[in-house]
Amino acid sequence: MKIDYLLFKFTSVVFVAIVVAGCSDPKAANEKNFKASIQQYLDTAYPKCYVRTEFPTTIEWDFVGIKSKLRALAKAGWVIEKEGGRETPILGGGKETVSTFDLTEEGRKFYKADIEKTIGGKTIGGFCFGKARIKDVTQFSEPSDMFGQRITHVNYTYEVYDLPVWTKTPEITAAFDNIKGDVETEKTPAKALDVLVLTNNGWVHEKLFKK
Repeated sequence: MKIDYLLFKFTSVVFVAIVVAGCSDPKAANEKNFKASIQQYLDTAYPKCYVRTEFPTTIEWDFVGIKSKLRALAKAGWVIEKEGGRETPILGGGKETVSTFDLTEEGRKFYKADIEKTIGGKTIGGFCFGKARIKDVTQFSEPSDMFGQRITHVNYTYEVYDLPVWTKTPEITAAFDNIKGDVETEKTPAKALDVLVLTNNGWVHEKLFKK
């Protein structure tokens, strides 16, 4: 009787130890590990840099509609527009005064220089802000082998927070779809599907994976 009790107790301890080890194993394919890996990636993706351009910048040929975006930022108080004394033709006919935009003191608080280089080697910056956190892992595929790596596809939701108040104004959300999308996650979390790769240290996001 005593032997049976001791055997039962030993078996229970071993079972609990196995369960605990499985839960703490960073290589295990479970929601906890996937959430940690995705959060690690989100911490590198934010603060996100929006409105990538150099300052001061002169808009002469506005093929991509950057002037309307910069004017929205001017209304928010982050850049200032200075009209030049000459005019340039615009699509559809007519002319428009050439404008130069520069940062205000408030704008400099959110502007990060040297965030990327153009094809010609020119360095530009952008307005960078916000943080992101994962909400839920909604689904993930059974891990499988692809190109010599163990991977899984993970569906999840996340929200962006710590956004400046001015990003939520109608002028800004109307001018910038990328800012509008992040602002809306405060009420409705965004959905995403990413690939995670298994390494010797556990699961990592594909964008952080280094062979």
